[in-house]
Amino acid sequence: MASSSFSAAASAATATISSSHRHQSLLLTKPFTHNSVLFKQPITLTTAPSLRPLKLRASSSSSVAPLDKTAAAVAAAPPPFPDFDFNAYMLTKAALVNAALDQSIPLARPLKIHEAMRYSLLAGGKRVRPVLCLAACEMVGGDQSLALPMACATEMVHTMSLIHDDLPCMDDDDLRRGLPTSHKKYGEDTAILAGDALLSLSFEHVAARTPSTVSPDRVVRAIAELGSAVGSAGLVAGQIVDIASEGDVDVTLEVSAHINKYINK
Repeated sequence: MASSSFSAAASAATATISSSHRHQSLLLTKPFTHNSVLFKQPITLTTAPSLRPLKLRASSSSSVAPLDKTAAAVAAAPPPFPDFDFNAYMLTKAALVNAALDQSIPLARPLKIHEAMRYSLLAGGKRVRPVLCLAACEMVGGDQSLALPMACATEMVHTMSLIHDDLPCMDDDDLRRGLPTSHKKYGEDTAILAGDALLSLSFEHVAARTPSTVSPDRVVRAIAELGSAVGSAGLVAGQIVDIASEGDVDVTLEVSAHINKYINK
């Protein structure tokens, strides 16, 4: 049970933390004003200069007409980010997140609960949600070290949602990423507690591990955004609608859109 809106909100919370350190200016195709509660005032992002429309020369032949000089120049221009390797970026950031997650939960007593938490949290995955957080930080000119605690928190919440979603009372899945699910390995009671502990740890992690250079006000607002994305108006909302609609062949497009807005299993 992983929420796309939860990921977006967590990325916004990351931008809140990071934007206090540098001025942000993004190139967009049209003006955009963000009036989120995370920011004290609306933020208007810079617009890119508009390009002349492409024109085609008239031709009586059946072949495609050649482009004029402006269009040809645009077509011949190199891609905006020719050196950006998306796969390498994902792998590099995921490795950073994995190392931080490994350090976030030591094998302390009681061992069983911490083993269960680590078992699911470190079971692999692309780490898309935490990487989005780090990318949001970089997008507004911030230092990724400021966003790393929030990035880890999003993965903790995501892992919690998977543990609970696999339970017999939900989807009743026996395998997750090719391995026994948490309740199959540790029992339903421990799986529930492991998910609860990960959710609690996510908020503690942001509060305790975010560098002191970030103002407490921004940290509190980021935590509020994260909580809102997880609760009854976010991740939980999508899951409850999904449960209510299970087996219903007449699910409307409106309900389906609502489920897909909050759930991305």
